[in-house]
Amino acid sequence: MPQRVMTVGGPVEPAELGLTLPHEHVIVDLRHGAYGMDSVFNDVDLAVEELRFFKDAGGGALVDITNGTMGRDVGALRKVSLETGLHIIAATGFYTEPYYPPQVYEWSTNRLADLMVRELTEGIDGTGVRAGIIGEIGTRRDYMNPAEERVFRAVARAHLRTGAAISTHTYLEQLTTEQLNIFREEGVDLGRVIIGHMGDQRDMGRFRDVLDSGAYLQVDHAGLEIFQRDVVRASTVAQLVGEGYVSQLLLSMDVCFRNRLHCYGGTGYDHLLTVFVPLLEAEGLTRPQIDTMLVENPQRVLAYDC
Repeated sequence: MPQRVMTVGGPVEPAELGLTLPHEHVIVDLRHGAYGMDSVFNDVDLAVEELRFFKDAGGGALVDITNGTMGRDVGALRKVSLETGLHIIAATGFYTEPYYPPQVYEWSTNRLADLMVRELTEGIDGTGVRAGIIGEIGTRRDYMNPAEERVFRAVARAHLRTGAAISTHTYLEQLTTEQLNIFREEGVDLGRVIIGHMGDQRDMGRFRDVLDSGAYLQVDHAGLEIFQRDVVRASTVAQLVGEGYVSQLLLSMDVCFRNRLHCYGGTGYDHLLTVFVPLLEAEGLTRPQIDTMLVENPQRVLAYDC
């Protein structure tokens, strides 16, 4: 069976995706992390309006990496997909500990994996809409606690049963080694793992460690300059491309606050294409290299026997 990508509208051929943002939020609610109403996206009409900027700039698909306790609404995602013509991939999993449901503490690791497998193979919340990726799976800072380890092991087991890619959340790029080590211990092919929220620091050694493991490195905060200036992120990406890692790099924006939307004076979902790509070109990257990161790499990592 040829590998395909599972979208909220059903499976599609990877080549149908086009230019893809692999780490975004369309419908999301992050109030549990004390972000307030700025982190609540529940307006389908506004989502359609904002994502049309991305579509008009040349976008074809995006991953809504919002899982169950982050305000995921796959019915809304289907509406947004239909109205914009964009392919949208939904996610399954457990985010960070402030968002863990009681089941994380009450269920076995394998039972947690069973839940994710059902959402990947049967559908989410009785809708028949299937997840197409496992994520965003997070650690916070300084150490991985026991609940986080249980989630990461459950994620690994759900991946091994389905083939779906894994996408992680890091805090200021901490605990990348710990994340990868759990996946190694569970037998995961690290070529199916995306380590997220990289590029906010300047630790090239850490970046190379992730890439040399075989995992994808995702620079997904373009436009979020409270963490790092885009010109520095672009320089980092260009250096890694120059070192031969272009086939393992993914680029996105992680839009999850209202102040990032055009409606509220922000960058919008199109910023990566309209502002960040020109910065990459100014660093000397060619269009084929940029297309590898924005088109080919997402197609490869999102495709599996679904």
